[in-house]
Amino acid sequence: MKRLSFLIIPAILMMPLLSQAQIIFGAHGGIHPNKVQIKGISESWLPENSYWTGATAGIHAEIPINERLSFRPELNYAEKGFRVKEGFEFDIFNIPVPIGAEAITRVQYLELPLLLKYTLSEGPVRPYIFAGPHLSYAIDGQVDLKANLILDFNIGSYDIDMTNNLYNQFEVGGIAGAGLVFEAGRADIFLQGSFQHGFTDMLDDPIVDIRIRNSGFNITAGVQVPF
Repeated sequence: MKRLSFLIIPAILMMPLLSQAQIIFGAHGGIHPNKVQIKGISESWLPENSYWTGATAGIHAEIPINERLSFRPELNYAEKGFRVKEGFEFDIFNIPVPIGAEAITRVQYLELPLLLKYTLSEGPVRPYIFAGPHLSYAIDGQVDLKANLILDFNIGSYDIDMTNNLYNQFEVGGIAGAGLVFEAGRADIFLQGSFQHGFTDMLDDPIVDIRIRNSGFNITAGVQVPF
């Protein structure tokens, strides 16, 4: 709770200072390729861990602090996940035949990024950079199991009990990225990319000491209008 207060209170204190500024409102959506960092287990025991791509969408506001710098809070829905694969091969008439299993973990989050955005130059096309913390809360999750023997077979899909003490539904992390704004009459269109990393563990098993943190990218586009 102290960590959340440390992030939220400065944003609240800034609001009276920014109340006279022209506020920009917008909406955005895109994709979120994500994987995890697994710690607490020997690398020799780690299965292959790769990216899984989910969707992200949300709304945002931009509150100018000065001509170039603005405060940008967002409220997003984001699908984060990762693939874990393990397998081996055997030979039939000197032909390698793979046998394996794959687990795809998908977790749905509500996110509150609190970003500072800096516009690098003015004009019809405006490049910008941004960075800041994000607060996330996991609302649901599933694990899809597949087996592979030349062809893929779906074994089943299982819901994750997010209330289990092993899972941490709250996530604190950081975001940094860059983008371009294009003038389109009264509205602006933008395209941006960012890197996002979790500072807290989504899974913390004290018995086997396995810790998992989210890490991924956001590629989004959107539209915004000043009011």
